[in-house]
Amino acid sequence: MKHIKLFESYLYESDGWKLVISNPDANEWVVKALKGTKEIGRLDFIESRFKPVLKATGVTVDPAHRRVGVGSSMYEFAEKRLSKKFVRNEDVLTADGKSIWNSPNRKFGI
Repeated sequence: MKHIKLFESYLYESDGWKLVISNPDANEWVVKALKGTKEIGRLDFIESRFKPVLKATGVTVDPAHRRVGVGSSMYEFAEKRLSKKFVRNEDVLTADGKSIWNSPNRKFGI
C-alpha cells in the first residue's frame, strides 16, 4: 500500500487556476495547476537526499497558459509548502524556462 500525503491550496484565484501538491512516492512530488478540471501545468520534482534543496525533473505548461505566471507559481508554491528552495536543473529547462531562471526578479530558486 502506498502512503500518500495530499495538500491543497488555492493560489491565484483571480487568475482562474488552483495549485495542488501531492507526494506520490517517498522522494517524489508533483504540483499540478488546474483550471477547472483541466490540467494546465505540472511540475515534477524531488527532494535532494544530500542537501536541503528541491530539483525539478519535469515542467510543463499548456501553451495557451504560458507567460502568465503558471510555471513560476508552481515553483513558489512547492518551495513554500516544503520550506526548501529549487536549484536550477538544465536538463528540464526550455528556452522560456531559461529566461525565467535568468530573470533577476524571479521569486523562487537559489
